[in-house]
Amino acid sequence: MFERRLPLAVMALTLAATFATPLSQAAPVVPDRLQHSDKLVFCGGMDSPPMGFYDANQKLIGVTVDLGEAIAKRLGNKRIEWRVTPFSGLIPALLAGQCDMLVDQLFDKPERREVIDMVNYMYSSQAVVVAKGNPQGIHTLDDLSGKKVAVLNGSTIRTLLDAHNQVLTKAGKPPMNIVVYNTDTDAFQALRINQAAAYGTTVETAGYYQSMAPELFEVGVPAFARILTGLGIRKDDPQMSAAVTEILKDMRADGSYQAILAKWHIEGDRLD
Repeated sequence: MFERRLPLAVMALTLAATFATPLSQAAPVVPDRLQHSDKLVFCGGMDSPPMGFYDANQKLIGVTVDLGEAIAKRLGNKRIEWRVTPFSGLIPALLAGQCDMLVDQLFDKPERREVIDMVNYMYSSQAVVVAKGNPQGIHTLDDLSGKKVAVLNGSTIRTLLDAHNQVLTKAGKPPMNIVVYNTDTDAFQALRINQAAAYGTTVETAGYYQSMAPELFEVGVPAFARILTGLGIRKDDPQMSAAVTEILKDMRADGSYQAILAKWHIEGDRLD
């Protein structure tokens, strides 16, 4: 009787070892250049809640901050130096060697892939925020014709609105007046003090501001132009790209990735 049960016990141990193997292999290969360094320099705009921003105590918080800390920990408990950089200056800063990685919400576009490598970590879309009650009746991009729209410099929404202005012009309609700001905070402020009829941003930031002041703002043009977003790494740093790719894979497997998105109420943007 005992000898008949032994193979089952052996099989159980074998299966347990098989399922345990991925966990033992989860540690990424730390890039050679970081082997003897205890610090990572991350560049980010840090002005787009809930992605990355300062709280009331001037502490950096948000999705990208939590993600950056998780990556640094898995690269050998490195400490992080956050280098706050205007969004339009992020890629130049990376290419100039001022940071190890761009930890921000970079929309994965072909023109960006030409100059940097990207590791995707979520989806995002664009939206247009308006005053509560939508007094100017802005429901589509066409409704922005002739109106002043605030946007962040270097953002995808600016590119999309510039392109839509050409559509409006061909249709014989006045183009929108796109006003560019160096920070998302300033662009949002323009809407808040009625210097702009609308504020174009990501759905995450639009949702954050609406949740903070539902009596003052609402989404006029709902989510559109869904696209992958990611972290930026220099093309001459393939070991870093490989390490971060492995870390994101491991975080999705162990649930820590999903926990970060859930913490900031953007579970719907998770990778498929």
